[in-house]
Amino acid sequence: MNSTAAPIDTKKRILDAAERIFSQDGFDRASLRTITAAAQVNLAAVNYHFHTKEALLSAVVERRATPINRRRIELLESISGKVTPELVLDAFLRPLMERSAEELCSFKPLMARLHSAPVELHKRILEDNFEPTFNRFVDALAAALPEASKDDLKVGMFFLVGAMAHTVAWEPIMATFLKTAPGEARVENFMPRLVDFAAAGMRASASKRAPAKTTSKRVNH
Repeated sequence: MNSTAAPIDTKKRILDAAERIFSQDGFDRASLRTITAAAQVNLAAVNYHFHTKEALLSAVVERRATPINRRRIELLESISGKVTPELVLDAFLRPLMERSAEELCSFKPLMARLHSAPVELHKRILEDNFEPTFNRFVDALAAALPEASKDDLKVGMFFLVGAMAHTVAWEPIMATFLKTAPGEARVENFMPRLVDFAAAGMRASASKRAPAKTTSKRVNH
């Protein structure tokens, strides 16, 4: 054993343990005692780094959400030429597919279990970690679909987030459900279809809101 090796960072150990336990037990059932035992630290270490269980959950989500959102903005800002809904939606979805399988395995149950947190805490975590990026993409879609209302685009993005979460969560049973070979049911294989599906829905919604074109008749005297 190398005696000069740096000890595992205490804060990272706490975050790793908290993520695992919040994912398994949900916010209400997860206890700081269980988390500290799993992280092999004392309660004082959790209090020092995070102060409360609520702040610890927020930090766990932020650790996973921040690199995904950063990559989303990078891809959005790299779009050149004509901005289309497909390009915008691809920039939103692709970063999730770029994460490692290990990270996705942790992130999926964590986000599902987030619904067990108190409503105000859940709302605050979503607002802090996802709302700014969400709004950036709504603005980009508004530029791509100027005839669409912002409200319709926000609803469309909510639908997309739901479809994305459903697709990611169902990956293990997708092959059985669709009766395809396991290799064909990987999430990344479905993302181009999800982009097309969401873009078509937003265009359809925008077309219903667009003002009807009128034709003027020439009157001869």
